[in-house]
Amino acid sequence: MALFLNQVSASYITGNVYLDENGNAEFDVDTDQAVDLPGTTFENNHLSGTTNQLLTLKGGIWTLDISLEEYDDIFLEIHLPKNLVSIKSVQGSDNIIDIEEKTVTIADSRKLEFTMSYILKKQKDYSWAYWLAAMVLLFCGFLAYKKATKRRERFENILPIISDKEQQIVDVLMKRPMRQKELRSHLNVPKASFSRYMVNLEKKKLIVREGEGKNKLVKLK
Repeated sequence: MALFLNQVSASYITGNVYLDENGNAEFDVDTDQAVDLPGTTFENNHLSGTTNQLLTLKGGIWTLDISLEEYDDIFLEIHLPKNLVSIKSVQGSDNIIDIEEKTVTIADSRKLEFTMSYILKKQKDYSWAYWLAAMVLLFCGFLAYKKATKRRERFENILPIISDKEQQIVDVLMKRPMRQKELRSHLNVPKASFSRYMVNLEKKKLIVREGEGKNKLVKLK
């Protein structure tokens, strides 16, 4: 898409235009002719901002097309995207190409008409990896849910054969494993009774205790 200005010649235009891989052109340009371009602003003879009106993509080839009026002094430096592969064609105003720096300098003193086509390196698409990670997370979540549901159903089936206090112990451990001393303190159970509950729940294969002494970790089996 070409950029057209009013039919009034400007005396100069100079500055930088930065192109990105998404088809945007960022302007940092001084000129004494107002430019009406979507996405940019013109104040105090300075054009700034970003537009997507100058670049088109067809068949994997990007094309930049600028058409302005005559200038007594033209000095624009076009900065190409960092993932530039090759420049297919350059037409119009006199220019100097620096492949290493990935820049094209337009230096002329006539009607500014410039067209350039180039190819960029394709960006790697990692969207499949995000989908795979999401599927793995969903699958792990499903397994965790099934495991929790199965455990809950198992305990619901056996709860009638355990005492109320033993059920309280199971309810607490359903939330998280807990140190034996902390568990007894949490339930405010006498030491002797608590030991009996622990033995009964172990015999019923509902809990396991790991470690030694008061620091034993109690968790559901």
